Amino acid sequence: MSKYTTWWYKIYTWLAKIPAKIHWGDAQLFTPDEQEELAKKLASGYYIILTGSRHHLSSVIVSLLSWIKTGKWAKYSHVLMNCDNVTNPADRNSFKFVEATATGVHYSTFDEVFGKACDCVCLLTPKTVDNEEWARIIDGLLKEKGKPYDDLFDLADQTRSSCVEVVLNALKAADYEEDFKNLAELIKQEGNLVPEMYRNCEDFIVEFEK
Repeated sequence: MSKYTTWWYKIYTWLAKIPAKIHWGDAQLFTPDEQEELAKKLASGYYIILTGSRHHLSSVIVSLLSWIKTGKWAKYSHVLMNCDNVTNPADRNSFKFVEATATGVHYSTFDEVFGKACDCVCLLTPKTVDNEEWARIIDGLLKEKGKPYDDLFDLADQTRSSCVEVVLNALKAADYEEDFKNLAELIKQEGNLVPEMYRNCEDFIVEFEK
């Protein structure tokens, strides 16, 4: 029997959906000028995108789990990537992102990603990835679309994906062992992967942070 068909898993998924519905206050802290600055960066290339919120219970829980796992409180609770070739920052409706949420791995828009569920953002680029490898990474990213959500966060299970797994599997389409040695070591050291670990990994450069 698959672990995803057991009665305890059904209870677990039902309980896991509750925090996603609980939020407080207004999380939209980005001014129009800051949104414009972010759009300009996104129009300039592909990024690993970290987001977080102090106003959603699910984000607070992820930060708490990160603290338990790493000993540090995490600012970022979600990770995704952009996959479009939009070069005009004013054309925000054409921005396309791939992310994993409770509904599975899907496309999202600029407003869906950076709207009221987001009050901090960080854009990362790998240090040693060339254009050819980026093409392979984006191809790997697009192959994740349609997978059901992995709320057990099992990195070994390729049939489902959480947000961290979507990005990890995309990176594995490039020269993962060569370009992401530090990330692989962090995963081995911690026994799993949380969004904040991308921010703290030496394999990546912070290109933008608000």
